[in-house]
Amino acid sequence: MATEIKNLLFLFAIGAFTVYYYLDVQALPEPEERILVEVISGGLFILIGIRGSWSIYKIIRLRNDETSFLQDILTWLKNKQAMLLLSFILYVIFIPILGFFTSTVLFFIGINYYLKSRKWWEMTILPVVVISLIYFIFVFFLQVNIPTGLLI
Repeated sequence: MATEIKNLLFLFAIGAFTVYYYLDVQALPEPEERILVEVISGGLFILIGIRGSWSIYKIIRLRNDETSFLQDILTWLKNKQAMLLLSFILYVIFIPILGFFTSTVLFFIGINYYLKSRKWWEMTILPVVVISLIYFIFVFFLQVNIPTGLLI
């Protein structure tokens, strides 16, 4: 049952993003761009409706299950997927505070440690290579500044 509730929350998030994007695109001057987004949004809402209906049906059918909803949620929170999602959310939150470089190094070290990868090159060389690659792509090719925080 917790899986179906997670599916509904995910569908709600996708629907909210779609509505926001749809309303944002309505200000574009070219009608072709608006029509494409309207068609894609309509198809996406049909798929969201079908999947949402199926999830609601499964919730109603599984309502008399012997496990409680809270127990299902706690089991999911102990799952690796939840921890990876939480760590990514924290990474995005800490980028403006700590800066891109510090946050990315801490993120890589934390993820590698949590996934039980104790290889020294994955803890040291991999973050440096990824940070360097992202830095050069964004700063030199795309000419976008990387966020800096208190710790660079």
